[in-house]
Amino acid sequence: MKRRDPAVTVAIIGAAAVIIAAAVGAILQPSWWKLAPRPTVERVIAGTVVDEATNQAVGQAVVSIVGRTETYVTEDNGNFRIELHDALPEDGRVRLHVTKSGYAPYDKTVTPPNESLIVPLKRM
Repeated sequence: MKRRDPAVTVAIIGAAAVIIAAAVGAILQPSWWKLAPRPTVERVIAGTVVDEATNQAVGQAVVSIVGRTETYVTEDNGNFRIELHDALPEDGRVRLHVTKSGYAPYDKTVTPPNESLIVPLKRM
């Protein structure tokens, strides 16, 4: 058998290394993999959902903004925080809707930012 010239072997190994490096680079840093920048926060609506009669925190209540995609499920201590990323209506007001099984729905118009909102839910 005829032996291959060492220069050819080095060239083949070098070419293979370049191809592998390009493939790994394409997998690890593709342009389609990069996340779009998150929009800046316009306003924040935050507060606590409580039982109207006992003033105890109501956990796992669903807090949403009517007509928008932002929602939040309250923590066990009743706290919630919704960041509004899209522009607000001209009057700057949004409708807050809160639901929890066993309670009447809460629906009120608020003007963000509102960082100490208390939302009282009435038992049904």
